[in-house]
Amino acid sequence: MSSSAATVAAELFRGLSHWRGRRAFHPYGVGFAGELERLDGGAALPAEIGGEAIVRLSRSLGAPEWLPDPCGLALRVPDAYGPGSHQDLLLASSGQAPLARHLLLPSRGFYDRPYSSILPYRLAGKMVVMLALPKRGRGAGPLLAELRERDRGDLEFELAIASLRGAPRPVARLHLGHRLPADPTERLDFDPCQQRWRPGARGLAQQAARAELRRQPGGARLGVCAAASARLAQAARPVAAPSGSRLGSLAA
Repeated sequence: MSSSAATVAAELFRGLSHWRGRRAFHPYGVGFAGELERLDGGAALPAEIGGEAIVRLSRSLGAPEWLPDPCGLALRVPDAYGPGSHQDLLLASSGQAPLARHLLLPSRGFYDRPYSSILPYRLAGKMVVMLALPKRGRGAGPLLAELRERDRGDLEFELAIASLRGAPRPVARLHLGHRLPADPTERLDFDPCQQRWRPGARGLAQQAARAELRRQPGGARLGVCAAASARLAQAARPVAAPSGSRLGSLAA
């Protein structure tokens, strides 16, 4: 992968971002406080992955909601490896069968399809695909406009790990709680390539998107990401958790 090719692609992404006035892809989203509950199979996950999380649900192309659009699930475990050192995981609506996990598929709602990392991750020396499986029995699930009106997400996903040809193995359960403030959510810079648990393959589009996400429309450096993440991490932290739940009200 030549750096010049990645630079050209990044400029194309940046031009599209400038034209739209927001991110080139996944331009519209909504954030929720999340809670990661490790399951019995969670020993495969790094010990730091669990507890409080920040989740952004989005639509890839920003098409009208009556049109199917690949949906995105971005997950951050804030300060997983120390202050300011987060673990990010980016997933998109896809298939669950081995070959289908590498396809980006349109979705009618946020429960319509499984979510996949598309690219394999290197975890404990093995190449695996990360999946988020929606809770069954709820149809296609809510649309983005409906989620923006909810005080709580009240959605549940099962995180799973699968070898390139194997069946998914559940490792954690993700619960979505209170909706987070819109402005810092939209300023988050999710980047799974910087952390210890990262994709094992990096393509042209991934490099270009990574460069584009680090800039505001017009090419200005997005220097507020750390502050936005800190604000959201504080907002996601429970202050008075109800019985039976580790999520409480959002901090003011």
